[in-house]
Amino acid sequence: MIELKNICYAYPGAHKGAGQLQGINLSIGQGECILLSGVSGCGKTTLTRVLNGLCPQFYEGVLTGEYRIGERDARRIPIHELGTIVGSVFQDPRSQFFATNATDELVLGMENIPLAREEMHRRTAATISLLEIERLMGRRIFPLSSGEKQRLAIASVCAMEPKVLVLDEPSANLDSEAIRHLSILLYRLKEKGCTIVLSEHRFSYVRELFDRLVFMENGKISSILSRDEALSLTPEQLSAMGIRGFQEPKLKICGTALEQGDEVLRVQGISCFRSGSQILDDVSFHVQRGQILAVAGQNGAGKSTLCRAVTGLYRSQGAVENEGRFLRRKQRTKASFFVQQDADYQLYAPTVEEEFYIGYKSDPQRREKTQKALAAVGLWEYRERHPISLSGGQKQRLLLALASVSGRRILVFDEPTSGLDGHNMRLTAGILKELASKGNYVVLITHDMELIDLVADSILYLSGGKIVYHKKL
Repeated sequence: MIELKNICYAYPGAHKGAGQLQGINLSIGQGECILLSGVSGCGKTTLTRVLNGLCPQFYEGVLTGEYRIGERDARRIPIHELGTIVGSVFQDPRSQFFATNATDELVLGMENIPLAREEMHRRTAATISLLEIERLMGRRIFPLSSGEKQRLAIASVCAMEPKVLVLDEPSANLDSEAIRHLSILLYRLKEKGCTIVLSEHRFSYVRELFDRLVFMENGKISSILSRDEALSLTPEQLSAMGIRGFQEPKLKICGTALEQGDEVLRVQGISCFRSGSQILDDVSFHVQRGQILAVAGQNGAGKSTLCRAVTGLYRSQGAVENEGRFLRRKQRTKASFFVQQDADYQLYAPTVEEEFYIGYKSDPQRREKTQKALAAVGLWEYRERHPISLSGGQKQRLLLALASVSGRRILVFDEPTSGLDGHNMRLTAGILKELASKGNYVVLITHDMELIDLVADSILYLSGGKIVYHKKL
């Protein structure tokens, strides 16, 4: 089905090793599911862009080697035609939307193939039912949560029923129920003979689905394992490879989380509204100083909105107190550092290192702090790179480093491990625990059960804008 022979690729003007591919050789059969893995920045996303034609037809650069789909030279297929053969779900779903309404986005690809109206209606109904996205239909795309956008992107591509489906971190923003639906969808597509290439760090939901694990390092394929070989890897071997395991940990939830002492960040009666609809309904909780609170819940439950309200970034009703002192909205903003899920929104400087000097140029120790922070997240060697040229996981680590030297006491991270491999997830966990140990209030919005299991002291679960429970771990 797919044949790659000695594929090499370099982005135009890229630094040496910056997302480049070197001598990629890989054969993928029809109906096979390939799991691409490797540490952040190893070239997985670039390889998916070669498969869907974006490299070099959109990103330009230099591509050499042979790429065939069946009997055709894929490099000679115009990208608009290749897009009907190879469907793609990007790491950032926002970058592939063309409509402003969710229903319009779902049918847009089918309209452009084009399909008969009856067939389009059949596929639309089947996709909506399978992914349970009925409540998204007819809604504007921009206010949707990141997980809801991800589900819509997956639905719009899968409804076109491409022969090859390439997905880049499709589970990164999804809650456990949405991941289950994604797994069912991929299984059904595979049964129909669809070839699936999945670039992923979270393996548990594809444990029964994938056929081979392709492990990449520094733009090269370093090993290819059968499913049985991959599942037999020991925890020590997985750790050495820097990847996660195939089993998701089970959380041990204890009793209700109670306040202890006066060193508490107390949130009382937070309610938020958007376009006349209530998003959060009288939410109250607390965070102990020096501890880590995980905020979990379904996509669209209000997790990000809650944390934006707590940090003063979103207008709300209710109150926030820090150690008995009422904080106005501006005071909350000054006391907080909020790391958004979409890293590009918070990166402004022309180089990685210069990000650390924005607002801190008068600090004589800033360079020393910057060097230590970047070294801690493994990015010191990238200090002269443009931040936008980093991989998704590297951007997440850069923002983590920025938060660590911000001097703020309230630190909020929205999906800090969404694009991270096992090695960097554990590295991030260590830094988060260190930040908490310094007396900060640390809040994580996350679906990553492995991260919660490693670092969280308590968990707050939201559903429909209300608290379901707040328990100790």
